[in-house]
Formats: sequence, structure tokens, C-alpha cells
Amino acid sequence: MKKIIIYDFDGTLTPFSMPKFEILEKCGFEDGSANPEFLKMATERSRSKNINMYEALYEVYFEAIKKSGFKLTDDNFALGSNNVTYNNGVPEFLKMLSENGVNNYLLSSGIRAFLRKISIVDYFKDIYATTFNYDGSEATSVDFLMSDKNKVVAVQEIQAENGLSDCSNIIYIGDGLTDYHAMEYVKKNGGTTIFVYTDPNNKDALSMQEVVTTYASADFGENSELTKKVKEECKIPILK
Repeated sequence: MKKIIIYDFDGTLTPFSMPKFEILEKCGFEDGSANPEFLKMATERSRSKNINMYEALYEVYFEAIKKSGFKLTDDNFALGSNNVTYNNGVPEFLKMLSENGVNNYLLSSGIRAFLRKISIVDYFKDIYATTFNYDGSEATSVDFLMSDKNKVVAVQEIQAENGLSDCSNIIYIGDGLTDYHAMEYVKKNGGTTIFVYTDPNNKDALSMQEVVTTYASADFGENSELTKKVKEECKIPILK
């Protein structure tokens, strides 16, 4: 019986591969961090400073907020967290698993202060995500950056927290290349990895074959293929 499920957030539980931070939209970037101009600025920053894309994104994120006259507070970071759009059936899916003794964990390169305010937060035992350093109530810099490789560190922490020597009791659900290292680790250590997609022609899916146990549409509805797969893994009866 699988007792732990670890989820990526953006693109997995939501239909968007990047978060639509409302604070960025207030700063003039339509679609938040998915805005082409915002991404261009982050890409140029990554190249000019020779830093990874995650670091560059948060540098530009901080600068955009300050330039627009807003404060770098958790309240501003969390704007929009109460109206996140989820893939079909996500709240009911998480609730069902919680009621059947499965521990859900959220693992994201997004901001923990934002994720702690989402409507489904109570269904997660813990959230592993990017955190900031603060001077009083205002953030000053990144404290912990949830990068692709740090997702493996988070999985290992979840193992340790639950007294697990391997991943045989773990399912990891993700949607793209940023989940590669975590999926590789989970699968190599006896766990199950599920790649979810909204587009069956998702180019990332093909390059992930060696680390993916199974694929499924990102439909978390009661009668979906994904729900049936997870119930089978967790030994939860499938109602006909």
C-alpha cells in the first residue's frame, strides 16, 4: 500500500505550468510569471550573472515588486492564492486520499507563503517550497530555493520524517522536466512515478520515459484513469 503521495503544484494540480502571481499582474505583467517580458528579463539575468533560472526569476520578481511601489511581504506574495484554478477533481481527490489514511505532500519551486494560503492547504501534511529571508515583515532575499535538484532533497526529508529507508511507499506526481531528478530518485528507490499531462503530445513526456512509471491525463475526477491508478497503488476500493 502506498501511504505517501508527493505532488508538484503548477502544471500538475493546476492547468498552468507557471504560477499566476497576482502581485506580478498588479505590477503590469499579465499572466504573472508566465508573462513573456518577465521571462525574457529573467533569462537575460540568468545569462548575464551566470546564475540558474530559478535564482534569476526571484531576483526579477523582487525587483518588479519594489519598482512598482509594493512591499515584499507575505500578504503581497500570497495575493491570488484564494482563487487558484485547479485541474478537474483536485480538491475531492486530495480529500478522498486523506480520509483513506494517505499523507499528501506538496513540493514546488513556487513560494511557500503563497502555497500556505491556497484553498486545499489542509489536505497536505506539509509543503516544501521556496522560502525567503526577512527583515521584520519584508523579504530581503531567497532563503531556500526549491530547484530541480533540491526536490530530491525534499523527497529525502519526507522519507526521513516517515522513517522510510526507500521509496516503496511513495508515489510522485509531476508534469515536466523540473520533476526529472525527483522522479528518477523515487523510481530508482522503489517508488511509483506518474507523469500527468493536459496535452497528450507533451514534448516533455517523451524525454521522461526512463523515470516515469506511468502516464495519465491530469484529470483527478472520481472516475478518471489517474484516480483509478492511484487507488490501485494505495489499495483503496474502486467503486463501480
